[in-house]
Parts: sequence; structure tokens; C-alpha cells
Amino acid sequence: MTDSENRIVEDSRIKYWIAVHIPLNEIEKELADAGFTEDEIAASIRTYKKIKNAGKHSIGITCVIIGAVMGFLSCLLAILNPVPAMFHVFLYGITPVAILVLFVGLYLLFE
Repeated sequence: MTDSENRIVEDSRIKYWIAVHIPLNEIEKELADAGFTEDEIAASIRTYKKIKNAGKHSIGITCVIIGAVMGFLSCLLAILNPVPAMFHVFLYGITPVAILVLFVGLYLLFE
């Protein structure tokens, strides 16, 4: 490996960019002004996007799991019908909420 391949932006700097919400074009300009090559800038931008989306992925996975468990439980409770007065709550109340949480999680996961 050459010195240019070893030259990358530190994670602390990338986390600062994420916290301050700096646009990509300003990040590219800052790296170009610092003397980074096009390949180094592209690698830094890929790392920036990966770190930025990692939080969304973990929230998405959590929402998918919660939505799936809620949907399973509402379906199970509607089929078993342990409290007949609550049948409509299980079937028409909890199931749509579970589907909504599930799809929000899928959106965050695949965005």
C-alpha cells in the first residue's frame, strides 16, 4: 500500500460532519482544499454514508422486530379470542399499528 491509500479521514471528523449536518458538496470541497485526491475523497464519502446510515439501519431492524412481534401477538390473540369483548381491539386495533411499525422499519432498513 502506498501512502495515498493509507490517507483517510478519521472517524471523529466524519461523526462531526454528521452531527453538524454538513452537505456532501461542502465535505468534498473541504477535503479537496485539504489536498486529498479524488479517490481519497470518494473513499471518505463512502465511509461518511456508511456511518450515517448505520443508525437508520439499527432503528429499522428494531422497528421490524417490534412490528413482527406485535402482528404475531395480535393475530394469535384474535384467533384464540381469550377475551371476547377485546376481539375487535386485537384484530382491528393492534394489527394496523403492527403493520405500520413494520413498514416504517422496512423503509428505514432499505433506504
